Amino acid sequence: MFMYLDCVPCLLRQTLSAVRMAGDDPSVQHEVVRQVLHILAETDFTRRTPPDMAQWTHRLIRELTGQGDPYRHIKQCSNEVALSMLPALERRIGQSGDPFAAAVRVALAGNIIDFGANHETDVSLKGIETVVEQAFAAPLNSLALESLRAAASSAESILYICDNAGEIAFDRLLIEQLGPHKVTAAVRGGPIINDATLEDAVAVGLAGLTTVISTGDDLPGVIVSQCNEPFQNIFHGADLVIAKGQGNFETLSDIPRNIFFLLKAKCTVAAERIGCEQGDYIILESTRMDDERPQDAPDPDGTVNHQLL
Repeated sequence: MFMYLDCVPCLLRQTLSAVRMAGDDPSVQHEVVRQVLHILAETDFTRRTPPDMAQWTHRLIRELTGQGDPYRHIKQCSNEVALSMLPALERRIGQSGDPFAAAVRVALAGNIIDFGANHETDVSLKGIETVVEQAFAAPLNSLALESLRAAASSAESILYICDNAGEIAFDRLLIEQLGPHKVTAAVRGGPIINDATLEDAVAVGLAGLTTVISTGDDLPGVIVSQCNEPFQNIFHGADLVIAKGQGNFETLSDIPRNIFFLLKAKCTVAAERIGCEQGDYIILESTRMDDERPQDAPDPDGTVNHQLL
């Protein structure tokens, strides 16, 4: 999914939030914003995804502020809150009439822990408990759920591409339903926003449950050609790929490989792309999407494409 015009203010808001979190030097903050504005002015939106731009922005912030992981504290807090909730969630899943569906809802609820799409995410215990209740009450596409269930049942190998810290503790519960022995979980190759890394996978016990690998890249999504060879081999060879979160959807939705996306649609751009309402919890089985140029993006001849997606 390439850049829309609506992605520009979102990226700038994210830049301001991150650079302020990384330090309080106004001169550094001004320089970061100036450079981001410059690269946005020069960017071909038909060739860049939002996570691609976020990767460049956050590398710049880390370089100019000297902060290797500005979101480290937030990630630690998110992991701790999510871990404290696991015993009650495990009981709830076990006592439900459909543990698999319940685990999917818990995993979807975890996708709200996102400081890229929403810098005001409430990661308090009360805040996450509220989101879990919303996820259990929300409508889900029953056909997509059953398709995921069938695909998971028949698969001998599953690649589960994780998204954010904290969220990956909830992913544990779904991976237990999928069968940890046949799952490989993938996390980011380096710090980027509050996305999960190997450090987070160890902190929440995911690394002790199943095989965990790194993509080898600090993109808040997955561009397969930029990932390391072990990830690429598993991505192409797994019987089933499950991708969590909007960043993974934005970078993998045009890949000629069937993928199940699990996410909450956090912005109008993603909701329009998916064909849902902002805030919906989504299970989406996706094959190749042939024309994903945004309707407000320039065509190669310089005109504007007004066709609906």
